[in-house]
Amino acid sequence: MFMRRAATSALSLLLLASALPLSIGLATPAQAATTTSYTFAQLVDAVPVAPPLYVGYRGPTQFIPAATALKKDSKGCNLRQRMIISLAQVKPKVGARCRMTGGTWVTALGRTQKTAKGLNIAPIMSYKEAWGQGAYAWTPSQRLAWATNTTTTPVKTRAKGVSPLQVTQKLYTSQELNALSLMISDAADESSALNEWITYCNRDIGCLLRVASVWQYAETIGAFHLKGGLEACNGVVARLTNVAAWGLSLSPEEIADIKLRADRCQSNTLYTVEDFAKLNGIFVAVQPAVVPESSSAGSGAGGGVTLPFDSYAAPVTEPVRSALFGLTAPVDWVSPQVPTGSLRMWDVGVSWKEIETSKGVYDWSKLSAAVQRASTLSADVLYVLGNTPAWANDGKGDNAPPSNLDDAAEFLKAVCTKYGGEIGSYEVWNEGNIPRYWSGTQQQLADLTAKAHAALKGCSGSTQVVAASTGVRASGTFANQYTQYLSALKERNWPVDAFSVHSYPLPSGTPTTRLDLVAQFKTMLAVNGAPADRGILDTELNYGLASSSEGRVPLSDATTAAYISQSFIQSVQYGIDSTYWYLWSGSDYDLLGGQLNPGTPAAKQGWSTTYSWLLGSRMQRCGTAGPSGSVQICQLTGADGKNFSLLWTTSATAKVDVTGLGSNICRLDGGCAVIASPTSVDVTESPIRIAG
Repeated sequence: MFMRRAATSALSLLLLASALPLSIGLATPAQAATTTSYTFAQLVDAVPVAPPLYVGYRGPTQFIPAATALKKDSKGCNLRQRMIISLAQVKPKVGARCRMTGGTWVTALGRTQKTAKGLNIAPIMSYKEAWGQGAYAWTPSQRLAWATNTTTTPVKTRAKGVSPLQVTQKLYTSQELNALSLMISDAADESSALNEWITYCNRDIGCLLRVASVWQYAETIGAFHLKGGLEACNGVVARLTNVAAWGLSLSPEEIADIKLRADRCQSNTLYTVEDFAKLNGIFVAVQPAVVPESSSAGSGAGGGVTLPFDSYAAPVTEPVRSALFGLTAPVDWVSPQVPTGSLRMWDVGVSWKEIETSKGVYDWSKLSAAVQRASTLSADVLYVLGNTPAWANDGKGDNAPPSNLDDAAEFLKAVCTKYGGEIGSYEVWNEGNIPRYWSGTQQQLADLTAKAHAALKGCSGSTQVVAASTGVRASGTFANQYTQYLSALKERNWPVDAFSVHSYPLPSGTPTTRLDLVAQFKTMLAVNGAPADRGILDTELNYGLASSSEGRVPLSDATTAAYISQSFIQSVQYGIDSTYWYLWSGSDYDLLGGQLNPGTPAAKQGWSTTYSWLLGSRMQRCGTAGPSGSVQICQLTGADGKNFSLLWTTSATAKVDVTGLGSNICRLDGGCAVIASPTSVDVTESPIRIAG
């Protein structure tokens, strides 16, 4: 969908008469901690490029909830009116019922107006387009911050990780909107390229206005002569800087079209972007297996926050298997004191280099002991291929690929031949997107995956072959390396039965933060065309784990218990077949924020209680309620056929009305009681179970 021809004279005249002043909508240098300058071409190159994917988009209320839009302030102004006031160059006086007198506004097309009457607001890109280019990964508060941003200075917002510097909204008069609509329709008759854009936009006015801004710099030749050139580029510059500062992306088609005409906006002038957002691969979220519903904050019949439902529904997922509850164990591990359905053999002294000490010479002692322990626990085994022996790559390091990939395939075949069904699953490599663990190319990793698949299926057709795991929080390598790996797997016809992610959030992250990473991972699979019928494993998870930029954040025993419980519930909601907690240990392990060992009674009990709640159950639906959606609820049908609800909060304690959900409450510590009348309960970060 490239725009190739000049627009009609009507377009040229309209834009010539209303060329924008050179204002990119940035904070001044005094307001910013750092300043980075870009030429026009550098700015274009700095913007991430990703095809839009609109899975999960349900409408503008995902950016501005209806209740927020309608809520009035003390002067009687709703959100739209408050935004118009904030966009005024000269602020009006505001009386009762939000009556505005005085004031001056300048529209995006340069018209000065002395009244707010007839002013319209349109975002710099449509809500659907913003969602499709990256807003999927934002929290509701982040989307609201972007959609309502009318200032070029930093605004106070809970939207962490976003630089709220670039004004998102533009003003247009009704006449300007009408003229734009007519201009676009007229131009469509003479330009098949523009007609393609109209079809693409589906008459979405925000999208069409963006098209007009592109044409403004690309086709309005007269404005270049009369205004010195740069003014005619402002529409696109404003869009680029907004997208870049907020961490969004643009489609390959739009970037290609801009680059075709970049020479028209080149000059020695630098465009300054303050606190430029980190630019990583931007991908669009895939909905969870159970889409959450929400309700506004309020008080129900029993007092407390009103939940989105007060009855039960039919289950929509398969019964939860014990394999959901997985563990990784270190070399010093003792038998876990929590019920587990799967053990991941990594960090237990059984890597490739530790078993095959020289070609064809095997030391099976530790692996046999580990497999025997798993058998005693009736747990499945996931073996991880990793750590290349020195003999297999001329001593280049255990993160380097073998010189002959067949050596690795032969090793896996030897493992499968010896242990047969005692090891049911094999993960091809540990964190293949991170050079510390894999220094080869992603094409080599895909070749290794294909060879492993052939060798293992040749040994036993029922063996599950799991793709190399990826660390999602390593955003740069995840966006680049994992994309390359998936592309290479696609070329080899997807030789895997499941995909694997390590969803550790950053040290200060929570289970809610982890869900953003899970959504990004599932999106990556969707964007790259991965088969939807393959399994998904989260083969390493913990919280508070140190990163390169942030130290470890130790968690209390009670918080660890809460996070473990929330994570397993959310894994069911997001369609994750197995989640492996890293790790069970004999004592505290100083790398981790959340400890699980014989000395953590709350974490052990929280794990066991959640296991008893979820095993054999089927999820019905999930929802949110309360301020900022902090109250979480998932409803399930138990293995006994009886309904129950699980509730927790993502922030402060909340009193919640549970009328209609049941009369009994069980807490994560294993205690149960009858709910006193009235039927409201205190909900904290530790999930509770409400049943009849």
